[in-house]
Amino acid sequence: MCRVWDAPWRRAPDALLGSPKYRASTVSLERYSSVTPRPVRTLCAATAIAALTALTGCSSDDAGDDTAATTSATTITTSTTVTAAVTVEQLQEQIDVFFDPAATTEDRAAVLENGTARTAVLDQFTGVLAGYPLTGTVGEITTVDADTVTATTEVAGPHGGAPMPLTFEQIDGTWVIADESACSILAMGTLSCE
Repeated sequence: MCRVWDAPWRRAPDALLGSPKYRASTVSLERYSSVTPRPVRTLCAATAIAALTALTGCSSDDAGDDTAATTSATTITTSTTVTAAVTVEQLQEQIDVFFDPAATTEDRAAVLENGTARTAVLDQFTGVLAGYPLTGTVGEITTVDADTVTATTEVAGPHGGAPMPLTFEQIDGTWVIADESACSILAMGTLSCE
């Protein structure tokens, strides 16, 4: 639709839009809203007709092109939906094992990205959890890429808690707590991954 935007009665500050004075003025100016100079209307109509003519000239009767495009689009769609989305429940299971004071070091190592390299610090973490139990509650999940997500997780202890972003990696089809996130949790208990 062609419009002449320089007409002063078509613009009003946002603060005036709801005022009774503005509403009254728009009613009285409605009869002027269709006043557009004839050359401008003719130019707009000619442009619209030219655009429609050009677009119809771009069409094709070849059905083979449509089939190829449909096949290509279908292939792309199916390839992007192969990876299933991770659920809060899947991530919560990993967090529950990590914070469970009764879990073994091997159990904790299994839910961490580099768990086998962190067994010494995980042994120390078991001692921390015995005297200062922690819990984690997974919240909103944000996808980073096909194998990485970040979840806002409420990490809480006896004196309260705070939400923190934890990253999870998918390794061999299993979602595990990323090494950097595990180290940030361990640092809360004054344990170092170094």
